[in-house]
Amino acid sequence: MRALNKRRPFNWTTFLRQRLDGHDPSAPLDGLTRSGWKLAYSDQQSEYAKTTEAARKSTGFTYSLGFDLDKDGKLTHVQWDSPAFRAGLASTVQLVAVNGFAYKPEFLREAITQAKNGSGVELLVKSADRYRTVRIDYRGGLRYPKLERIEGTPDRLTQILSPIE
Repeated sequence: MRALNKRRPFNWTTFLRQRLDGHDPSAPLDGLTRSGWKLAYSDQQSEYAKTTEAARKSTGFTYSLGFDLDKDGKLTHVQWDSPAFRAGLASTVQLVAVNGFAYKPEFLREAITQAKNGSGVELLVKSADRYRTVRIDYRGGLRYPKLERIEGTPDRLTQILSPIE
């Protein structure tokens, strides 16, 4: 708090506690909006996301189907209430095939893109010694988060992230 007060005197403890402990219906995106930015989605990964996936040897589909996979196709994370979650998938399931073809990340990306026409995505998964086919009714295409400026608003986020001189 001393560093914040040195930069700008204020009751930072109360301010931060309200935001950390509060449950405002507009949280957490309201602060982003008031800083001149909004959350949007793209069908293209950012360079940062590509680099992170390469370093972790993983592939992320959290914002589309709702899961991430390791380099061997094992689900490492399933997002709560996502299409994958609603289809009954869970972490530790092994993805074996996508729409009838042996799993490769690029095949899954293509299947998600093609699902925009209403075909959905069919996965063959393995859990322990049991194989099963799971159909995910998803038509949203690839989705990756990004920030977009809100025209005509002050850009406070850039000010916040700028180094102190």
